Amino acid sequence: MSFRQSTIVATTFLAGAAALVLSTAASWAQTANPERDVALIRQDQSDCTNSTVPSSNPPDQQGIAFVVRGNNGNTSVKVAMTASPDTTYHFFLKCVRQLGDIKTDDDGIGEATFSFATSETGATCGFDMYPEGAPSGNKFQSMTVKF
Repeated sequence: MSFRQSTIVATTFLAGAAALVLSTAASWAQTANPERDVALIRQDQSDCTNSTVPSSNPPDQQGIAFVVRGNNGNTSVKVAMTASPDTTYHFFLKCVRQLGDIKTDDDGIGEATFSFATSETGATCGFDMYPEGAPSGNKFQSMTVKF
């Protein structure tokens, strides 16, 4: 095989491999679980879907919730936030139920992961969190989650 022929074979192979990688990536993108990242805002109250929470450039963002709808009928939420130090916050799927607690450390940093049945909510939902007694100024609302 000449140098020219081997170059053509190598180029054809690389083009085929690239097409396969792009095709596979497109397939993964179509089957990937829907994910939404929403800010947690220091705000005392809102409605069940948090429609009164700012949807962009939130002034009082204190954390984030990564929401993923799985193919198994469950939705998981990973929460990372900075709030009052050494405080336990109750975390809720708004107007549905408490999902669990988040305990902050000495620096006020807290992180937790929760799961719930996707059927517990519609295409739009919200989260909120607050410590026992729900003192004003220490409550948090998520931006509206829309799938």
